[in-house]
Amino acid sequence: MLVPFFLMRLVFLRSAHAHWPGPVPSRPCFLNTSTGECVKVDIPELHDHELLSFTPEGLLVLVHKTQRATVRLLNPLTGHLTELPPLTKLLLTEYHYKLLEKYIYFDGEFKAWGSGIANDDSTVVLCLNRLRMIGMAKPGDDSWNLLEYNGHGMTMAPLMFAGRFYCVNLAGVMVLEMGADQPPQLKVAAKLGMHVSPIADSVHLVNNCGELMLVHRRCGRLTARNKSGRGYDVYRVDLDTGTLFRVKSLGGNSVFMGLYCSLLVPLDAFPSISFSADTIYLSLDLNERMALKAAAYHLADGSVEPPCSLVPRPHTLIDCLSLSITK
Repeated sequence: MLVPFFLMRLVFLRSAHAHWPGPVPSRPCFLNTSTGECVKVDIPELHDHELLSFTPEGLLVLVHKTQRATVRLLNPLTGHLTELPPLTKLLLTEYHYKLLEKYIYFDGEFKAWGSGIANDDSTVVLCLNRLRMIGMAKPGDDSWNLLEYNGHGMTMAPLMFAGRFYCVNLAGVMVLEMGADQPPQLKVAAKLGMHVSPIADSVHLVNNCGELMLVHRRCGRLTARNKSGRGYDVYRVDLDTGTLFRVKSLGGNSVFMGLYCSLLVPLDAFPSISFSADTIYLSLDLNERMALKAAAYHLADGSVEPPCSLVPRPHTLIDCLSLSITK
């Protein structure tokens, strides 16, 4: 078992003293979203490793700074490192130059948002969405089981949910099917049922306390309550019927939504923090946030809360969470 239970609610948190943009500090702060408790952990591995992503289970996906073929999973609380097959076993030989230290696009192309542990508690799913590939391997394997896919309308924010990999393309919400007797493949788990522009819109999958949700970020008309030019429609994904249902509530919770990942925060864990219920807080890499047009969207009345600046100081916990999901 790769993931102890106590890690399941642990979230990497950019501290109030961390500079953005910038490298991850070697003593980062983690937030337990079920208790509201913060803990700082010394992680010496961050001196010579880069962070590709953090998984929903609280693990860190690391790659060595100078030997970029070396990829590992780190338990930040115990310091346990899990060795995974090298990236040279995932990429075709003609693309191995991308692993060289001098390749300046590495940070963007090899971000691994959407990676995590499959429901067998041993298979690691490594999603390199910019490269349109998913690798699957268990600790001790010599190579990756590779699935390549096209990027037509592919969401930039895939998600591991209940031990399964989900993403979105124009066909619908897709799920990764893995079996011992068949090659891995993406299958339709739910039809979208609404028009999504692959150019102007984006879709974001969210784990709402065990319920799969989809946020459709779309172009919207200007109103007195919303002058951002964006609308945010929320749907519950019914995996039993393969359909989406429009909802106006997140069950009283808050969602922090980024370009590449999202984070749900239950309000009952933070009674003293001024989170708003049923509200979508935006990361700093979304255009409407960078243009200082929108920082939060309230589902109840469709109103938008604009930011006072891009990165307010001193940081509140809401600012730190928005920073944490910013690429």
